[in-house]
Amino acid sequence: MIKLRIFIIACWLLTATTGISQQAWTFFNTANSPLPENSVRCIASTPSGIVWIGTDYGLASYDGSIWTVYNTMNSGIPDNSIRSLLIDGNIVWVGTFMGGLARFDGTIWNIYNTTNSFIPDDFVRSLARDTAGNIWVGTIGGLGFFDGTTWTIFNMNNTPLLSNNISGLWSDSLGTIVGTINGGVGIFTNGNWQHFSIWNSNLPDNSSLGVVRDTAGVPWFSTPANGLTAYVGGIQFLTFSTATSGISSNSTTGLAYRPQSDEIWLGSSDEGLIRKSGLNFTSYGTTNTILPDDVVQCVHVDAQGIVWAGMQTGGVVRLDPDLLMNLANIESSEKVFVYPNPATDFLRIDFESIEAAEVSVFDCLGAKVRENHFEGPNQQITIDVSGLMAGRYQVLIRRGGQTYTAGFMKMGH
Repeated sequence: MIKLRIFIIACWLLTATTGISQQAWTFFNTANSPLPENSVRCIASTPSGIVWIGTDYGLASYDGSIWTVYNTMNSGIPDNSIRSLLIDGNIVWVGTFMGGLARFDGTIWNIYNTTNSFIPDDFVRSLARDTAGNIWVGTIGGLGFFDGTTWTIFNMNNTPLLSNNISGLWSDSLGTIVGTINGGVGIFTNGNWQHFSIWNSNLPDNSSLGVVRDTAGVPWFSTPANGLTAYVGGIQFLTFSTATSGISSNSTTGLAYRPQSDEIWLGSSDEGLIRKSGLNFTSYGTTNTILPDDVVQCVHVDAQGIVWAGMQTGGVVRLDPDLLMNLANIESSEKVFVYPNPATDFLRIDFESIEAAEVSVFDCLGAKVRENHFEGPNQQITIDVSGLMAGRYQVLIRRGGQTYTAGFMKMGH
């Protein structure tokens, strides 16, 4: 086996990320790190903080300073397209697009595929571990239960599930929760199945792209067409959609639970990251933050409460929610216009009323790079951004007791 290459981030990037706990947002992509591809499909982490990242062209681990990249050329991984990850003590389970399931103990790769095992399909979309140490394997051809030796298969022939395409899994002492594509959701407890669909309950969508259970024991499901829903008992689901709540998108993707703050964090296919805190929803996208992409393919919360998001084209986002500024909504009686976007030399801000304003500009790492105070009266202010490097920035405006924020792109000359 070819020896793995271990990559160390360039000095400038390491300097920027050494104080990582001091900034809310950090971004990793193929331009500023050894991340093998900017399309990130899945993320998992160890209790000690090592983050594993599955992309469309390789697997990477990151311990806060050192990256290690695994692909079919330098390791025993069977496929470069990674679709699911599971941390099981010192073992990393890797689900792939065409190569089946891989078990990696840090040295040896064991591969389970349709030619050497009873795994239902080689496309592994989801993974979970139960409290007894068994591995649940969600494929597009059914659900596999693997005890380390024997496979047990669950599919449309022997369960109430209406689809073999298993898109989400969660397993704990209360049971195993299963999300499918077009087949409803299932809960498996003590050998018995409960199955819910749009035909036998008020489940809003037969497809679910993410599954999680909160500390109160409530299962949550992200859906591609009807927002976020929670199973509250009987045949009842409580759904948060754009029609019934402040959630900004019905097209939700991955989700994760943050027990430190009792929050649900969601990805979406059009509105970036979405935070649910109580009954309140906050969106973080390209229009109001420095998020590099509005399409979030996966979300993970690590043991320290850090939120990690895998983007469709923007790489990996690391977010410390405790450091986020408490911003008021941009919606108010006064309109604020920030232009041009993209900006080259100057950024202009127009207001309707005449008041003083404080304006700050933050770079993609959350560092403040500009700060200006403007005395009233003024209805337009101009910020010189000619000295900033090309990239995505966030402008924060405090004015008349209200706070406004907007993202903008700085272009080079």
